Amino acid sequence: MADAHSQGTGPGPVLRAYLDSGAPQDSTNYTTVVIVHGYGWHGGNFKKLMPLGQQFNTRVIVINRRDFPGSDEYTPSEKAHLVHLATTPTSPEITQGVVEFMRARAREVYNFLVDFVKRERIPVREGSTGGLIIAGWSLGSSYMTALLANVRLFPEGDIQLSKYMRRLVMYDASSICFGYPFPPKWYQPLLDTSLTGEERIVRFCTWVTGYFSHGDVFTLGGAALESHTMLADPSPTYARMTPAELAASTHRPPQLDDGSDRLMVMACITHGAYAVIREQALYKMETAEGASDWWNLPVRQVWGDRSIWEMLWCAKMLTEEMEEARRTGKTMREIALVRFEGANHFVSVLPVCGWKPRESSG
Repeated sequence: MADAHSQGTGPGPVLRAYLDSGAPQDSTNYTTVVIVHGYGWHGGNFKKLMPLGQQFNTRVIVINRRDFPGSDEYTPSEKAHLVHLATTPTSPEITQGVVEFMRARAREVYNFLVDFVKRERIPVREGSTGGLIIAGWSLGSSYMTALLANVRLFPEGDIQLSKYMRRLVMYDASSICFGYPFPPKWYQPLLDTSLTGEERIVRFCTWVTGYFSHGDVFTLGGAALESHTMLADPSPTYARMTPAELAASTHRPPQLDDGSDRLMVMACITHGAYAVIREQALYKMETAEGASDWWNLPVRQVWGDRSIWEMLWCAKMLTEEMEEARRTGKTMREIALVRFEGANHFVSVLPVCGWKPRESSG
């Protein structure tokens, strides 16, 4: 297994591979899967996926976002601009500023992919082999919607990503990152104003890794969601990770009150940017000359039914939005929903036997 997390900063893309399984031995038609991590928990979470690459003729790449190990930190001017966006009262100009901030994050992912394809000479998509699958886990799903919303504005050069792209996956995406309205009753430690910043981080680590017993959200709505009480068995993934595993999987600075992850999330929530980006990602928009909108790219939304409430709520709200678009004749991107039975938000870290995927509309 190749481990790329020792790379430093330098010329080229600001995002870098934290983990790289390497190309499968003797394969010339492998598929490359690129994963973007979530809030506070970085690419180290996916280390146990690395050995699976050879078995499935796949090269697995996990990139770390800005301010996380191996990738560039935000510059002082970029950080000051983010603080401005997160702390200024809402206005159309500020909302647009946040949308443009996320467009820049999408461009970073796009630039990484172009550079990686060119540098590594990965196999092009051909039939059922080769090509690229890009996946965003948790908060990383907001980078996927930003990418879908803005790729139409990125003219292709000598590397035409549209010829490599096989699929885009929003992996256990949060309803918050889609800008959907909150259910009637909910709890989220990161939005609990009764807690200090440090208390929010500590409580979130246990809560987000727990297993929850929800009802049928598609028939019962928000009343089916459990947001406080976790199952005792299985215990939260956090409780079963060693100190070494936690140290290799988390990064505290972006989670602090003045950290880039928290500022970005609060700016997007406060100013309604997530909803704007979702609209641009899911509905047909004008495409710039020389660009590709990836409109026919297969998109999947994967959700674990033992995950925190946000992921189930996202699946329900997205299903309803697609149904409404069909009823009204509105042109909307088709998304296949895949339910992971028995899976919590961290199933890729410490899998629990018995979970299985089931593709359906709900």
